[in-house]
Amino acid sequence: MTGDFSGDSYTEVTRQGWLSRVGGSLVGMLVGFLLVPISIVVLYWNEGRAVDAIRSLDQGAKQTIEAGANPSPGNDGKLVHVTGPLTTSSAARDPAFHITAPNLIRLHRQVEMYQWEQQASSSSHEEIGGSKTTETTYSYRKVWSEHEIDSTDFKKPAGHRNPEMPVKSGTYDGKNVRLGEYRLDPQVLSGLDQFKSISIEGADAPEDFKASGNNLYSGRDPANPEIGDIRVSFTGVAAQTASAVAGQSGNTLSPFTGENGYTIALVKPGVASAAELFKAKKAEEGALTWILRGVGFVMMLVALLLIASPLSTVLAVIPLFEWVAEAGIFAVALGVSVPLALVVIAVAWIAHRPITGVLLLAVAAGAVFLVRNMRAKRAAPARA
Repeated sequence: MTGDFSGDSYTEVTRQGWLSRVGGSLVGMLVGFLLVPISIVVLYWNEGRAVDAIRSLDQGAKQTIEAGANPSPGNDGKLVHVTGPLTTSSAARDPAFHITAPNLIRLHRQVEMYQWEQQASSSSHEEIGGSKTTETTYSYRKVWSEHEIDSTDFKKPAGHRNPEMPVKSGTYDGKNVRLGEYRLDPQVLSGLDQFKSISIEGADAPEDFKASGNNLYSGRDPANPEIGDIRVSFTGVAAQTASAVAGQSGNTLSPFTGENGYTIALVKPGVASAAELFKAKKAEEGALTWILRGVGFVMMLVALLLIASPLSTVLAVIPLFEWVAEAGIFAVALGVSVPLALVVIAVAWIAHRPITGVLLLAVAAGAVFLVRNMRAKRAAPARA
């Protein structure tokens, strides 16, 4: 391994022999065998979670009671829909910068620090005999980031040291927040996340911070930031009308746990019917389900590629053979992972919703038939 320092970047060149690559691919194959069951578990669990969520939301929508602004003892332990004004006995306040506003329900402090960020780009080429040379260039740029970037692992740490962030982002709620006459449980209150910018007027900030527009700034010149400079902005949720669907516990709106353990705690600024709140939550659950499906499928595809990787690596003594093998392996892995993922999803739905599960199995069978038919058509000219 060699390295070359040039300006504000660092280039590292590594060479890996054929036997070393074969060994690495065998390790990757073992990882692949571990990833297959993990991907199956993720896919199966996600479908069960999605079905439970939809069932709970459907059941919740049917049993929700329209409640007035005042708690009724008869609704205790039930799901209620409430619309009313948000109030607080003590407005949300930032303990470090003392930012607040009259009747402020929630306050979020966003802290960003000007820091070094490392970026890496790689290119590699294979040689006759199976060895592989990789050239990786690490470059450095200055960015504003809310998260502290650890510079100790930089390839070129000299001249790219990031200091520790002296203050972090945080969210602060008002005391005794109520919706009408109902006290809001912190878990329900956390659903009010539609933050809007608020003024920093009246801030009692630490001495090293000064106003810069509607931000507080620590540094010499906001127009020419330096590493370690800090800027802080504030957003909040003001007192307003809001709507919620949650469980009534005495005079408190708390998360409602259904029979299957799914929790319902819906809240939104403005006037919204129970149906609108449930519809929005269903859309949110649907988006999460598709994201997790994608994660499970990608895990399965990567697992199959890793399992087959020793084949292309063994053929790497002639680079062209490796490229052809990798293309073929990807096609096969894709052709296997699609129906396999569909089968797992179908089995999960059969356990929860049989009719939908059977339909998915039919789609999976169709995908398998299509893949086999395409292979047969490609093989036919070769035999001719």
